[in-house]
Amino acid sequence: MPAIDAIVVRVSKKITPTKSEADSEKAFAAKTSAALSKSLPKQCRVFFVGSAARDTGLRGSKDIDLFVSFPRSFSKDEIVEKTFKAARRALKAKWEKHYAEHPYLQAQHGAFKVEVIPCFETSPHEELKSAVDRSPLHMDYLQARLTDAQRRDVRVLKQFLKNAGLYGAELRIQGFSGLLCEYLILNYRSFKNVVDAAAQWAPPVLVDMEGHYAGRRHQFAEPLVVIDAIDKNRNAAAVVSETNLYKFVALCRAFKSKPSISFFFGKRKKRSAGEIARALRNRGTAIVVLKIASPKLVEDILYPQLHKTERALARHLSLQDFRVLGTASFIDNGNAFFVVECESAERPRLKRLQGPPMSSAKAVADFVRAHKGAHRGPYIEGGRVFAERARAVTFLETELKALLRNPESWGAASHFAKPLKRARLVAPLSLKTEAMQEFAAYLFRRESWW
Repeated sequence: MPAIDAIVVRVSKKITPTKSEADSEKAFAAKTSAALSKSLPKQCRVFFVGSAARDTGLRGSKDIDLFVSFPRSFSKDEIVEKTFKAARRALKAKWEKHYAEHPYLQAQHGAFKVEVIPCFETSPHEELKSAVDRSPLHMDYLQARLTDAQRRDVRVLKQFLKNAGLYGAELRIQGFSGLLCEYLILNYRSFKNVVDAAAQWAPPVLVDMEGHYAGRRHQFAEPLVVIDAIDKNRNAAAVVSETNLYKFVALCRAFKSKPSISFFFGKRKKRSAGEIARALRNRGTAIVVLKIASPKLVEDILYPQLHKTERALARHLSLQDFRVLGTASFIDNGNAFFVVECESAERPRLKRLQGPPMSSAKAVADFVRAHKGAHRGPYIEGGRVFAERARAVTFLETELKALLRNPESWGAASHFAKPLKRARLVAPLSLKTEAMQEFAAYLFRRESWW
């Protein structure tokens, strides 16, 4: 038996839900669906969808996704109100309100994480009233097409991605969703074929199972485009970042080169305070950690704002001539952290300013007038005028403290601007356990497959 096929069999045995686990999930979903139906208008239907329903879930996940479908004559407010009322009657649990295009409910009930999501009836390629309306259609499409062997391979692909940190469509991860895994297996027929194909991908990549764009251009700009089989106007891979796409390509190349079960069950090494201290000394760079109280936002708003603020901070420091080596950001225990690493804690005291070309007499005169008090200059070099000015602030920490007084000025995300004004600079070695490991992940950054 070829090595990859043998590994697939071994992995599948470890990750496939047991029969009793799968049976209990389906029984719980059926019971909850029936209880929901009793409290809903007669025109409504409850759909059990997702990985557990299609037998493509991983052992221990126990996610139960129930979609309540309403006729299109209802309004969004009506479907939310009626679904919430029915869910609270059907299942006594501590329901939490979450938000997609419209609100839905989530609760932990015993071992199960239950989501109850209102949606509208729709048909393939019909204009949607809500983005979540596709889910029952996905269920019908995939349930009719995936073979038992392919369901196994979907699970294996999920574990492959999960171990590499690439599984999940949350904006915190920007990786491969469960639906996308199912589409890839369906398109390429097996896990091995997905790996073979992805190892050769040269983005932009197009997967169009139903041939919706055969012979014509599509409108999508993302590096990986997987046309949704039931909605040709949607890219099912839209959330996958360019970085994560290339990571997947590299992961597949490495696995093909040396197949091993370690690609599925490797663990991130925990780093001790001593290891981190030695790494900091050996790097010889300037590393600063900012800590703030994290804004209380749902994940799909929180993480884009966190990452936007990180990028803005790095961009501003670079514009101020600090040589930024890297940045990171993460959330832990109600706090947000920003890591900034520069080649040096101090930037040059002098800044060289390039003026206009000498052919622009008025602009040159204005530049000379503006820089009469320059440390050196104005002077001409080639066809331009230059001046050099001394900086008042040269140290990284001093610059950061100044930036924190007015976060809006350098592009901090709206929900982070106020907390940043109360930010603290903390020593990396003072971080608590989980935050310390997140910092270590930056400090010892290396792809797990190399």
